[in-house]
Amino acid sequence: MDVLVDLLGWFNTERTTAAVAVLALAGIAYSAQSASAAKRQAKSAKDQAERAKEQVELGRQQVDLLMRQVRQAEAVEAATQQARRESLQPNVLVDIAPGVNDPGVFVLSISNIGASVARNVRVKALDEMVRSDGLKLHELTVFTEPISVMPPGQTRQFFYDVSFQPFKGNSPLRCRFEVDCDGPFGAVETASYDLDLTPYQGGWAAPTTLYSVVQQIKKAVSSLDSIGQAIRDDGGAARNTLERKIVQSTQLEDDATTWWPADEDRRGTRPSATDGREAG
Repeated sequence: MDVLVDLLGWFNTERTTAAVAVLALAGIAYSAQSASAAKRQAKSAKDQAERAKEQVELGRQQVDLLMRQVRQAEAVEAATQQARRESLQPNVLVDIAPGVNDPGVFVLSISNIGASVARNVRVKALDEMVRSDGLKLHELTVFTEPISVMPPGQTRQFFYDVSFQPFKGNSPLRCRFEVDCDGPFGAVETASYDLDLTPYQGGWAAPTTLYSVVQQIKKAVSSLDSIGQAIRDDGGAARNTLERKIVQSTQLEDDATTWWPADEDRRGTRPSATDGREAG
């Protein structure tokens, strides 16, 4: 008790004030140190949060890049599949052009230039086409009823008009067609064809259809004559050879002249038996 009384007696007002001041300074120093540590921790946490945010952004960018690559791969695959499907689909083409064997006429052709069979082919003529002889081409069966089957490479041709008639205003120079058909993968996309004959105006290789036909007939007759003459020549030579072989195989040892070629009899050149012996 005495010690406690002495200790309490030691704390006078000045000493108490000094002690409180020291404790206050210690508290302030501790608070400052704690605040500095907290600030450092906060800065470290902020830095960690920034790094985490950067990592998240980098991850998002990587995911976006991966998704773009996936979409590009899917687009390439889809394009490849589409190209493959189209390469296997039929392709029905409509065209009007000078005839191959006779450039003096226009020929309307419908061809399947694709790789597969075209079924239920519907060809529509969207313009009226009246030929110079009055025939309404747009009313032909091929334009009013479907073609059941067109194998690859098949072509159907129709006489459109004589070369000069369209340019005299007797038949149209421009025509539009639409083609629908079915292929191995279902319906084929509608194809449209706008045909224009004006570039052909004034540029014909044959003067008339009749002229080219006559020339082709002359060539054919000449070829047939040459073949017939060759056959006749070969046949005559073979017949003479055969007759001589028959005579030689049937001739007697005594040089009898019973068998001689018939043509030699007709020519009066048949020798006597005496001549044969003398020759021997």
